[in-house]
Amino acid sequence: MNRGKKLFAFLLAAVMILAMGMTGFAANGKPQASDRADVTITGITGDPTVTLYQIARANYGPGDRELVDYTWAAGVTFANEQAPTADEINAAAKGLTGGTITPLATMSGTLTGETYTANVPAGVYIAVLTGAADGSVYNPVLLAATYGEEGNVVVDNPKQVNAGDAYLFGMTAVLKKTTPDVDKTITGGTVEDDGRDTVGIGSVVDYQVEMTMPSYPANAANKTLFLTDRLTAGLTFDYSTLTVTVEGQTVTRTGDTFILNGKVIATAAEKDNGFNLNFNYDNLVSNAAGAVYTPIVTYSAVVNDTAVVGAAGNPNDVTYYYANEPNTGNTWDEVTEEPDEAPGVTSKKDQETVYTYQLAFQKTDAETDKPLADAVFGIYSDADCTQLIDKVMTNQEGYAVSTKVAKGTYYIKELVAPTGYSLNTTVYPIEASWKTATTTVTGSVTNAQYTTQKPSDDAVQVGWIKDGRYYSMAAVAEEEAAAGGYQAAYLTAQSTTTSTVTTVTENGAGSGTALLGDEIPNTQMHALPSTGGMGTVLFTVGGIVIMAAAAVLFFLSRRKTDR
Repeated sequence: MNRGKKLFAFLLAAVMILAMGMTGFAANGKPQASDRADVTITGITGDPTVTLYQIARANYGPGDRELVDYTWAAGVTFANEQAPTADEINAAAKGLTGGTITPLATMSGTLTGETYTANVPAGVYIAVLTGAADGSVYNPVLLAATYGEEGNVVVDNPKQVNAGDAYLFGMTAVLKKTTPDVDKTITGGTVEDDGRDTVGIGSVVDYQVEMTMPSYPANAANKTLFLTDRLTAGLTFDYSTLTVTVEGQTVTRTGDTFILNGKVIATAAEKDNGFNLNFNYDNLVSNAAGAVYTPIVTYSAVVNDTAVVGAAGNPNDVTYYYANEPNTGNTWDEVTEEPDEAPGVTSKKDQETVYTYQLAFQKTDAETDKPLADAVFGIYSDADCTQLIDKVMTNQEGYAVSTKVAKGTYYIKELVAPTGYSLNTTVYPIEASWKTATTTVTGSVTNAQYTTQKPSDDAVQVGWIKDGRYYSMAAVAEEEAAAGGYQAAYLTAQSTTTSTVTTVTENGAGSGTALLGDEIPNTQMHALPSTGGMGTVLFTVGGIVIMAAAAVLFFLSRRKTDR
């Protein structure tokens, strides 16, 4: 029994000690400077640095039940000390991080997972979180350790503390944070192939960029919000298509500015085959509660004939700059330069890539398999061979390549046979796709040239030209072309492969080149005798004999008639 009583007493004491450690405690009901409690912040991500500044501390008076007053850090001004506003808290945080307010103390705590805890004496604190690895933006957090109010911010001057209220309670705060991000998507102009967006030369690709917006205090020093997009050489950016929408409403664009509700929300600049957009955060705030509009940016680009074929593709990158430390540095006010080194600014990136393919085939002699140069072929998008998309000419090794195709079936038709050969009238279908690519062609291809002047009566329109850019027939409808000032485009030169096929690999997915499985044969015309040879002599003699015989027969018939 005695042993059991001792064990019970030990457990009871342990429980009491644990309870005292969890809530904070004032011995014998008397508040004193040694009293401490835990203040806690939850909902933290990205492993930021947490700095806890003490902005008010308790001064203990004489007697067993009196907390005389609080001392506040110079420069901290709250109209209502029991309920400071978000702007007042942020103003204090700006002063603390900017050096205009000196804290009474800087405390240390522990960040475990998503929770930060610090054991502190009675007082009021502001926590500033910076440098989150996930780019989260944290507003300053107000915390307090007070007597008898279970974590509420109560700082009456002076405050009377009764013996029954002599427990020091720590406040738990749930963070207000935002984690900005950027999402870029292709919304039109491509053909999907095994999860990839494929295009042909002259295609118009439509892009959309959507940002997850940060939430900044109204009096934040840094509200940078900047978007930049750059395209590779194979894509030609069309600055005139740059558009901003807000909640489904197209924002008015005047030159380089975008205006919503009479306010400029963004300024744009065309740069390096892309654009910069500098947003005005304050003009995007939609109501008194601080809600922020989410702008959506759209634009188009044209695929040109320098587009990269195969697995490397033609990427373009968007970079989203924003202030992740709103009280560090200042809002970026340039539009032609990016804020990549600006204090208090971080960035997120996203990328979209379009892929273009090429078709390769070889022209040979039907009897000897000898490669044939200078044969001209049309590449068509339809089986009837009415929609011409390219003309190509075979090189000395008999190969020709067209680089103007996306995923799909195309048709090869010979237009001009090599000298001394008859025209092959067979139409050859060929499939361009990621998985069926079967060859690698190295070297250069002479780019096609286009004109708005019809070069001959039988010339076939291959696309459209506007502002010096070539658009495919599929990219621009006739009605749109007529209304938009497009002109018919004709080929003035065919592309000539100047390289050889160096390797042929079965199932070479990703090379971007589809090789026609069969060679395209041409039959040699019947040989004519060479000038001055024996054949010519025999031909001449034979002709004379025939003419003489005809003359004899003519005279004989006349003589019979005369009789």
